[in-house]
Amino acid sequence: MGDDFDHLFVAPSSFDRSLAFYRDALGWQVECDWGGGGEPRGAQLSGGGVKIVIAEQHASGDRGWSHGINGRRPTLHLRVEDLDVRFAQLRGADVVVPPERTHWGTRWFVVRDPDGNLIAYEQPLEGSG
Repeated sequence: MGDDFDHLFVAPSSFDRSLAFYRDALGWQVECDWGGGGEPRGAQLSGGGVKIVIAEQHASGDRGWSHGINGRRPTLHLRVEDLDVRFAQLRGADVVVPPERTHWGTRWFVVRDPDGNLIAYEQPLEGSG
């Protein structure tokens, strides 16, 4: 069982500027987006071999947005086949978010490395790809 790169999460200072940069300046394709109409906006973009997710800040009680946990540092997201098995394999890791269901169709847990960088492990829920 391995950890596969899934995407990098970036908490932008300006969603519109970041979206324009990745979409227009780099030519990355928007795979999906959400929010608007008073709801925080987000988008997942692909550059081919790499994906990035950008999202506006939303409720601090929603741990899906890492501002306040990690400021504006990117968060590395890894996809795993069995989240519970992977979580059980941890040995002394600083767990920031224990295993839980996300609003975007996965289960995840988040750990912090010694330099404060976040690594999120995710398993897609049935039917969410």
